[in-house]
Amino acid sequence: MRRLVLVALALLVVAAACGQSQASPSHEVVLGAIYPLSGPQAAGGKEELAGVKAALALAQSSGALKTRVRLDVVDATTPQAAAAAVDHLVRDDHVPAILGTYGSTLSAAASARAEELKTVYWETGAVADPITAQRRYVFRTVATGSALGRMAVNFTHEVLLPTYKLEAPKVVVIRVNDVYGRSVGGGEQTLAASLGMSVVDVIEYDPHAYDAAVIAARVAADRPDFLWDVSYLDDGVAIWQALVREHVALKAAVGTSSAFCMPDFSKRLGTDAVGVYAADKPDADISDAALSASGLALLQQARTAYARANGGAAMSIPAVAGFVGGWTLFHDVLGSMTGTPSSDSIRWTKVRTPARRPWSGSGRPWES
Repeated sequence: MRRLVLVALALLVVAAACGQSQASPSHEVVLGAIYPLSGPQAAGGKEELAGVKAALALAQSSGALKTRVRLDVVDATTPQAAAAAVDHLVRDDHVPAILGTYGSTLSAAASARAEELKTVYWETGAVADPITAQRRYVFRTVATGSALGRMAVNFTHEVLLPTYKLEAPKVVVIRVNDVYGRSVGGGEQTLAASLGMSVVDVIEYDPHAYDAAVIAARVAADRPDFLWDVSYLDDGVAIWQALVREHVALKAAVGTSSAFCMPDFSKRLGTDAVGVYAADKPDADISDAALSASGLALLQQARTAYARANGGAAMSIPAVAGFVGGWTLFHDVLGSMTGTPSSDSIRWTKVRTPARRPWSGSGRPWES
């Protein structure tokens, strides 16, 4: 009787194992994705994630990926939620890599937690400089915040200053008081000082609690020639409306965050937006002429894949950023690998196109 019971138990174990094997997909790699899909950053987060998904669909349909990849997507709207999402993805899904995050405050928390857990974090949109600083598991495929700030300074110095012929131009910087605003604003201050441009005031504010009229009055009292503004969309619009309402005299203003590139900025301000320059990611109005033949072909494929999955919509700025980040990971990194990827194998993979170095980080042989 005892022998029969043992045989029966063994058969049950084998049957259960076979059932689990049949139920779970074979040769599937699960990656995490953390984006703000609700709350004030939802529009950009959804578009950037859609770009990542378009890149994944194209990589899989083209045969670039040898293994099927599935994304486990988590909605995160606060730094705390972003860090908790990393814990969930690593603990429950055992993901070797996580894509995200659109917003710098979210990415700062998520990437820090991923670094602690020795899991690759692949940033597709956030630009704050500290995100990749002194980290070995964090990569990104977009510009740094300080680089965006330097664009505003260079534009002012090389394009605007010759027009006005000012010997000692004065500048005011407005910036949100978070890791994003300080990265962009810090890049502006450093380069301005080396070019002899005087930053007479740096106005930091909490994007969740501020008085646009008070900010405008302070700018007016500073009497600057130029204004460099690092704001999010809602507060950027409100501050600029206050500047216009108070008739603050400026020779030019440069918006140094993606808010000033968004169609909603000009839609909400109308003619009041005239005279505001933008120094951030370009939109679809930028000419494709600088692209190589292969680059242009990939862009057309990306637009087709994105439109197919999004009701015919054109790719927005965040969508393009998401596609570039996703394509670099799926095509250039995972597509070059054999076997099941791990965080460490992803970190050290020799990509199939080593001349292309779109990411920034630290401690890697291919660091740009």
